[in-house]
Amino acid sequence: MEHLIRRSDRLLRLSILLALTIYATYSQTPPVSGRCAVTSVPAQARAEGVTERIGDINLQCSGSNPGAVLSGNLSVYLPVGITNRLDSNSNNLTHEAMVSVDYGSGFVPTGIAGQIANQIVAFNGLNITIPPSGNLNLRISNIRAAVYQLGLGTPHPLQAQLSFSSPASIQIDQSLVVVAYPQTGLYATLYDTGITCTGSPLPSSLTLASLFSAGTAFASTRVTEGSAGTAFASTRVTEGFSTAFQPRAAGDDQGTRFLIHYSGFPANTHLYLPDAVAGSDAAAPTAGGDLGGSQQGGQYVPGSSTLLLVRVLGTDANGAGGFLTQLPAGSGPLSLNGATEVPLSGGSGYAVYEVADANPNAQETAQFPTFIGLSSVTAPAVAQESISFGPLAASTAIPRFSAGSPPPSDCSLIGDCGAGYFPKLSVVTSSVVQLAAFAGGAQIGLAGYIPISNAGGGIMSWSATVAYQQGAGWLNLSSTSGQNYGSILATASGIGLAAGVYQANIVIDAGSAGSFTVPVTLTVQPAPPTPSVVVTKVVNAATFDATPLVAGSLGTIMGSHLSGKSAAVTFDGSPASLLYTSDSQINLQLPLALGSKTSSSMVVTVDGSSSAPWPVALAPAWPSIFANGILNQDNSVNAPGAAAPPGSILQIFATGIPAGATVSVEIAGRTGLVPLYAGPAPTVPGVQQVNVAVPTDLAASSTQLIVCAVAGGQQYCSAGSPLAVVPPALP
Repeated sequence: MEHLIRRSDRLLRLSILLALTIYATYSQTPPVSGRCAVTSVPAQARAEGVTERIGDINLQCSGSNPGAVLSGNLSVYLPVGITNRLDSNSNNLTHEAMVSVDYGSGFVPTGIAGQIANQIVAFNGLNITIPPSGNLNLRISNIRAAVYQLGLGTPHPLQAQLSFSSPASIQIDQSLVVVAYPQTGLYATLYDTGITCTGSPLPSSLTLASLFSAGTAFASTRVTEGSAGTAFASTRVTEGFSTAFQPRAAGDDQGTRFLIHYSGFPANTHLYLPDAVAGSDAAAPTAGGDLGGSQQGGQYVPGSSTLLLVRVLGTDANGAGGFLTQLPAGSGPLSLNGATEVPLSGGSGYAVYEVADANPNAQETAQFPTFIGLSSVTAPAVAQESISFGPLAASTAIPRFSAGSPPPSDCSLIGDCGAGYFPKLSVVTSSVVQLAAFAGGAQIGLAGYIPISNAGGGIMSWSATVAYQQGAGWLNLSSTSGQNYGSILATASGIGLAAGVYQANIVIDAGSAGSFTVPVTLTVQPAPPTPSVVVTKVVNAATFDATPLVAGSLGTIMGSHLSGKSAAVTFDGSPASLLYTSDSQINLQLPLALGSKTSSSMVVTVDGSSSAPWPVALAPAWPSIFANGILNQDNSVNAPGAAAPPGSILQIFATGIPAGATVSVEIAGRTGLVPLYAGPAPTVPGVQQVNVAVPTDLAASSTQLIVCAVAGGQQYCSAGSPLAVVPPALP
C-alpha cells in the first residue's frame, strides 16, 4: 500500500511539472518575424514649394506571429529639408506628419510625434501588437518637404529612404521609394511695361465694367497710346499640372497664392486690380481681351470646382496673412465686377491673389487686368511687373514658396506662342558683319549696322551680348539693350591684336520673343610702317625766329609727322606742355625746370616713335613780340590805319620775359620807358603783357617799339616791332 501511495505521489508531481512547463512555454511573447512590403503613392509636387506634401509611404506586413509586439523607431530620410509645422513648445516635434496602423478595419493614427532633424523625421517608440491574422498595414503620411531645393526643372523624382530600427526579426523588402514628382507649378505671361501716354484718367465709378468701358488701350502689360480712357495691362497665370493651384486644405494656412510686384511707375500712378478673377473653366472667364477671349469681368458659380482667384488684402510683403476680399452675395452665377487699388510707394507696390476654388482634375489658367490710372506723364518711363507663388519662404505660412527665377512662359501650355499679341524679335542684317582694322590700331572702313524691331505686339525688351571665338574685347556695340525698336552699330579695334582673322557672335536675346545670332568677322591687317618723326626747326612762338628760348616761354617746333594718337615733347627729360599739334607744327610751353640752363636736348615722341635729339639754345630772357601783338588803348591792333595818339596806353604781348625780370620799353629811340604793368597775360600761359604810355611829345610817325628785360645781370631786348603814332588832338 505504501508503495502505491509513493507511486501516485510521483505521478502527481510529474503532472504538475508538465503543466507548469506547458504554461511557461505558451505564456512567453512570441517573436514578430514576418515581412513588410514597402510601397508609396507619389504625389505631384510644385518644384517651387517649400512645404509640399509628399506621397504616403505604406508598409504591408504579413506572416507575423499573432500577439507579437512590433516595437522600434521608424525613420524617413529625404534629400531635402523636412518642413512640417512644429508643435508649440516642442523640441522639433510634429504631430502633423504621422504614422497610422490598420489592423484590418481602417487606419488609425498611432499618436506618436515625429522628431525632425533637418532632412530626417523619426517616429520613435513604436509599440504595435500583431493582430490574430498576423497581418497589418502601416502608413506614413503628411510629410512636408522643401522640394525647391532639388532645383526648378529637375527631371529627378524625390525619393525617401526608410529605416526601421527594431529588435524584431521582421524584414522590409525595400528601403528606397519615390514619394514625389516635382514639376514647375506656375507658368505666366507678363512683360515689361513701357509708359509713354499723355494720360490715362480713371472713371468716376471704379468697377470693372466702368474701367473697361472707359476706353482701354489694349496692350499686354504695356501702355503706349495717348487714349482718353483708362489703360490696363493683362497678366496670365497657368498651372503646370492639375493640382498646382489649390484652395485651402486641412492643415494649411491658406490656398495657393500669387504675389505680384510692381515697380517703376510714375509718382502719380494709381493701379487697380479685380477683387476676384474667374478662371478659364468658369461660367464666364475674366479677361481683358488682349490675351485672347472676350473682354469681361467674369462670372463664377459658387461650389462649381472651377478656378477662382480672390484678392487678399492686408498681407505682409511676403504675401502672408491678410484677409480675402468678400465675394458678391448669392448662389447663382456671381458677376465679378469689383476692383480695389494697389497701394504704391515710390512707384512700387505689391498685390496678392489666393485660389479660393479649383478643379483638381483639370489644368486651369486665369488672366487679370491691371488698370493704370495716370493724370499725366511728363516723361516716358519703364514699369515692370513680376509674379511668383506666395507666400515666400521668409514667412512661416503653410504652404509657402521659394523666391526663385521668374516663371516660364505659359504660351506653350495655352498654345498661343505664335499669336500676334505676343512680341516677336525681328533682326534684318547681312549674313555676316564684316569689319577690318589695322593691327594695334583703329578700324578701317564702315561699321556694321544691325536693325532690331518688334514684329508682334506688346513690349519686347532685348539685350545684346558678344561671344568671342578668337581674341576678346575687340568688338564694341553702340547699344546693348533696348525695347521694341532699336539698332546696333558694331565697330572694332585692332589694339592688342596681331594680323589675322577674328570671329565673334552678337547674340540678341528677347526672351520669349526670340533670339538672333549675328556672326561678325574682323580682318586685322598688318599695321602700316610708323612714319619717322622729323624736326627741322625750333623757333620762338612769337616771331618764328630761331632765337634762344626761355624756360616757361612759348616755342614752336617745325617738322613732319609731329602728330598722332599721342604726342610728347621733352627737354632734357622734362615734359613740355603742348598747346597745339599738327603734322608739321607743335606749339608748346617750355618746362620751368630748365631754369638757368643755356642749352637743352629736345626729343619729340609720336605714337611711340621718337625724333633724333635736337639741341635747343636757352637764355635767361629773350623778349619776342607777337605779330599784331601791340594793341592800342581801345584794344584795336596798332597799324598805320589805327595809330596810337601820344599819351595813350599801349598793350604789348610778348614771350621770353621771365618772372622777376626788370622790363623797360624803347619807342622811337627813347629808351628806359617804365611800364605801367609788366607781368603774365591773363589766362594765356607763357605770354607776358607790358602796358606802357606813348610819350606825350612824340611826333606823328611810323617808328619802332622794343621791349627789354634784365635777367641774370644782363639785358636782353626784342627785335623792333612797327608802331604807328598819330599827331596829338588839337585843344
